[in-house]
Amino acid sequence: MQSSAAVPKLGIRMALGTAPGVIVRLVLSHVAALVAIGLLVGAALSMWSSQFVRALLYGLEPRDPTTLIASAVVLAGVAVIAASLPAWHASRIDPAEVVRES
Repeated sequence: MQSSAAVPKLGIRMALGTAPGVIVRLVLSHVAALVAIGLLVGAALSMWSSQFVRALLYGLEPRDPTTLIASAVVLAGVAVIAASLPAWHASRIDPAEVVRES
């Protein structure tokens, strides 16, 4: 998830005394921004492509707001869960080792 440039930044922040909770929030906020961009682009493409799949849908409207919102919530939830473990690991890195390696 993190680029090689982000790890030294996190190590420097940890060396300067940043709390592990702040590091977790920082990583999760970056993930949330990426997910938000993906949801916006995906929703726009979904609205556009719904005209092409109208005949394939049975019992569902192509632009059903309940389905779009439910899928966005599930996707965001999965993204937060998937990002939690790397965020937790990022908060536990040894700052001296990271600075030494970079």
